[in-house]
Amino acid sequence: MSADVVKKAAARVLSAAILAMLVSCSAATSGTPAASYATAAATPHSYIVEAESTDKAASAVAAAGGEVVSRLGVIDAVEAKLTEDQHAKVLSVRGVKQITPNTPITTQAAASVRDNFETGSFANNDGTHRWFGDWVESNDNNSPFDGKVTIGWTDKGGKRLMIAGNGTIYRRAATPANSPNVTLKFKSSRGNLEFGEYVSVQASGNGGVLWTEVGRISGPGDDSGFTQQSYNITAYRGRNTAIRFVSSMGSSYPGDWVDIDDLEISYTTNYGDGDPFPLEVNASELHNAGIRGRDVGVAIIDTGYWKLDSLDKDSAGTGRVAVQYDAVRNAVDATWSSVSTDMNGHGTHITSLIASSRRTGANKFYGVAPDARIISVKAFDEDGSSSYVTVIRGIDWVINNRTQYAIRVLNLSLGGPAHSRYWDDPLNKAVMRAWQSGIVVVVSAGNSGPLPQTVGVPGNIPYVITVGAMTDNYTSSNSDDRLASFSSTGPTFEGFVKPDLVAPGGHVWGFMATYQKIAVDHPTFMNNGDFFTMSGTSQAAAAVSGVAALVIYNNPNLTPDQVKCRIIASGKPAVNTDGSLAYSVLQQGSGLVDAKAAVYGTANNCANQGLNIAADLSGTQHYMGRVTQDADGTFKVITPNGKLWDAGKLWDAGYTWNSAYLWDAGFLWGSSYLWPEGYLWTDSTPYVSDIPWVGGYPSIIGGAVGSTSSMSINSWVAPE
Repeated sequence: MSADVVKKAAARVLSAAILAMLVSCSAATSGTPAASYATAAATPHSYIVEAESTDKAASAVAAAGGEVVSRLGVIDAVEAKLTEDQHAKVLSVRGVKQITPNTPITTQAAASVRDNFETGSFANNDGTHRWFGDWVESNDNNSPFDGKVTIGWTDKGGKRLMIAGNGTIYRRAATPANSPNVTLKFKSSRGNLEFGEYVSVQASGNGGVLWTEVGRISGPGDDSGFTQQSYNITAYRGRNTAIRFVSSMGSSYPGDWVDIDDLEISYTTNYGDGDPFPLEVNASELHNAGIRGRDVGVAIIDTGYWKLDSLDKDSAGTGRVAVQYDAVRNAVDATWSSVSTDMNGHGTHITSLIASSRRTGANKFYGVAPDARIISVKAFDEDGSSSYVTVIRGIDWVINNRTQYAIRVLNLSLGGPAHSRYWDDPLNKAVMRAWQSGIVVVVSAGNSGPLPQTVGVPGNIPYVITVGAMTDNYTSSNSDDRLASFSSTGPTFEGFVKPDLVAPGGHVWGFMATYQKIAVDHPTFMNNGDFFTMSGTSQAAAAVSGVAALVIYNNPNLTPDQVKCRIIASGKPAVNTDGSLAYSVLQQGSGLVDAKAAVYGTANNCANQGLNIAADLSGTQHYMGRVTQDADGTFKVITPNGKLWDAGKLWDAGYTWNSAYLWDAGFLWGSSYLWPEGYLWTDSTPYVSDIPWVGGYPSIIGGAVGSTSSMSINSWVAPE
């Protein structure tokens, strides 16, 4: 059957599916489905059109009367708006390879804010949690040093906020929506205040759209000291709490004024307490030896960046945020500087695990690569929503700017169900292009475990490093460490072993602002200070991205395949007291990552053997892994010499999570344990056929029209 016949048949199938969907929607809202369908059928929808070249895709869309929204050169495609008829016309054009719906991608993942006015700045923060931005003046000159609102001189024992004339200043904070008591407290002192003059104390629950007066500091009065003020502002609690001072006076300082000092918004909440601890991936000795990833660029495609000293600066205090790119707006926000762009929190958490330069009291770094160069790519909005196109645009930008910003690692803590073979998915193609360009791509396995075949896109790409999660079970002992129950499991339906290895992801401390959406939605996991506890393979992937930066720093000439080899060869598998594997290779890959072993390792040619990424991308050859499946649903791995390795059953299709599958009390991560015959389960053969998909294929595989599914940066899972 010719390719044109296949494409036309596929177009008819897709048209029928769209028609059925539209008629169904119309029937739910109208008594005249046919009339509703006639209108809906002409409505353009967003697609990714792939062709022999980006220009070919654009011309095909234009010729059909569709709209080219943006170009996606990384996969020889365009983002286009097409009606059903235009879709069919474009698909029939010779040279058009595939049209994929641009499916939405969505995200999943007693305190106080205080200002003692001890620095001459509107950005000061002295509380356990942080304000939402700086103090903002109205009707003044926006300077803390002069005007109607100032940070005062050292009168009455110290600096303070001084309000005079008719000035206004306000500030925002996030307070837990379930807090039983939110209190505004400060000290005030009147200076030459006359009758009728006052400062109005106001509160807002919507960030300053509407204000309510909760108190007033009035004249006449000239105080020699300070009076403690306290106001219950529980009615204004929530993410967008704000407080404001509005003065009404006859003259500016030094005539009449009011001093405000030691201002605090306090609240009660059940946030986690205790000492935060770094990710334990055996990196401390490397840090002490000066191996910290300096100048190795790590790009993080996520929800954005939070401006914080220990993210802005490396361990030497040098600025290291190379650039911030917004893939939603297709704009660069900052270069060699930084701005806060993350309203969700996931991107901040991931970035801090990779590269935070903050140290513990024991002088350990919280970040795995504390000197790495940060390249922040925002592709998700406040609610965590995005699309395939936006993420692909972010990857395209990373590839095109890899040399300028020394980008060697790309972290993708995101994923979604696989709805096609790995080589058909447009996002996967972009990721493969990144790997081909020399960038090590680290991907989260997903939080859809523990059942088999739950590793999704783009973790199902054989080339990349796909990471699952383990947990220390809240103890310092290795004896009860275990695989996280949510960690997604292989194999892929092309028969590849995934994840490649595991890393800590059970209950990880990373940075997050109190006002970011995840912290607001899950306030009990907000810890004292800037830390937030979060779980997921997203966090595990971040740990391995940090390890990759350390490996590259110490071995800058390694290729992505060689970096992957060093990292997976470092894996310490979970074993029982008798030496048998506690988990199958499809659950833990090569085992728990070890940064020191990866950096100082000498392994070569143990990753992506038998794969040709150029042939894969060109479509001349695709590949399958070594996993097979018996009739009873058991997955098995065949070694290159034909011997079966199973260590018992690898996985039964009916297997459900068993709490007795904990690593036994005597278990240690074997420092020298290797798979039988040294085989690392990375070899491959030319693609012949799929292994059966548990529950049936999620969609028609191999048609001319591909499909995608919604994605998740962080499917919230309870810490474990």
